[in-house]
Amino acid sequence: MDKNLKIIDDLVERGWSETVDFIPSILVERILEEQQHFLKEGEFKTAGVGKGENFQIRKDIRGDQVMWLNVENLSDVQQQYWQAVDALRQQLNQELYLNLKGFEAHYTQYPAGAFYKRHIDQFKQVQHRIISCILYLNPEWKKDDGGQLRIYNQENGTETFTDVYPDAGKFVCFMSDSIEHEVLPTKRRRNSITGWIRR
Repeated sequence: MDKNLKIIDDLVERGWSETVDFIPSILVERILEEQQHFLKEGEFKTAGVGKGENFQIRKDIRGDQVMWLNVENLSDVQQQYWQAVDALRQQLNQELYLNLKGFEAHYTQYPAGAFYKRHIDQFKQVQHRIISCILYLNPEWKKDDGGQLRIYNQENGTETFTDVYPDAGKFVCFMSDSIEHEVLPTKRRRNSITGWIRR
């Protein structure tokens, strides 16, 4: 089955999807190299919670650092990733009539000890984010390293969860307005591109 169609089927059936071959592994390596360059250059900022006047830094809620990517000035590797996500966006529109318009993303880095408490990705006041997308960039990740994405599921009135480890090349997406999730404490630096397909 076409990988994008599998993602779409997963989103319809359970609200989230995980795949390991979304983009070539050599591109994953090049994206990680670029992210590490920007990290060394001091381009990352401490992430916060809330939007606009409600924005605040809350280390008790989240401890990651981010660098937003400029859609008007994408690097070569960013452009290749954008094209892959845009192909998914177009198929989502064809299959589900979602009227998705674009994509926004940032590099994300969790230092050792960082976490992000349980939340959903869509702001209450601004509901542009429809599908959350995460591409993990961490080679040789071990379960003992922690840092898993915990996705909460509701099945017949009972809550369960699935833990997804942030292995390099793994691509996870989920419905921004309904899938509750958290990042459990990581024991080593944890890297990704986190983004949202928007309406």
